[in-house]
Amino acid sequence: MCKILINEVMLGKRNVGFECYSMETGEIVGYTEKQIKAQFQAGNPVLGFMLDADGQLKVDETFCKNIMCKSGISTLTPKLETDCIVNLIFTVISREGSQYKVISSRFWQGCMTEEKLKTLYELGAVNGIEVDSKGKITLCVEKRKQTQVVENKTSRKTDTTQTEDQRTEA
Repeated sequence: MCKILINEVMLGKRNVGFECYSMETGEIVGYTEKQIKAQFQAGNPVLGFMLDADGQLKVDETFCKNIMCKSGISTLTPKLETDCIVNLIFTVISREGSQYKVISSRFWQGCMTEEKLKTLYELGAVNGIEVDSKGKITLCVEKRKQTQVVENKTSRKTDTTQTEDQRTEA
């Protein structure tokens, strides 16, 4: 399963790590930048991150509109300065019927209606979804699962082709 970026942890102005939600265990797990890069290299990308051409870790702006930086006890500030003042970001982790399961940057977990989610999204306080021009919500977690299925099918076809090639050579 995957892990999802929730907060960045700072010591003064220096990044010391990230807090991520584990879809497997439902826990918040702390990771350093090096550990997240290792996850990517092992084929387990963390949603909310991407590696640039130089292999540097970047916040994936298609997943995250903004993230909160924790610089002390109960001190959360937005990483990206926007015209919206938010002190809490919600990350959508799944859909349950007509409700959406979310986790906040203060680790509250609960469900929200589509209307509330869209309102908060317009304010810049929701990560993990895309809303098209017609108002349809697409979950990035579901999109990632679909991408993994396609990658696995492609990988299996490649493995099967290699096995057949090996048989032909023998």
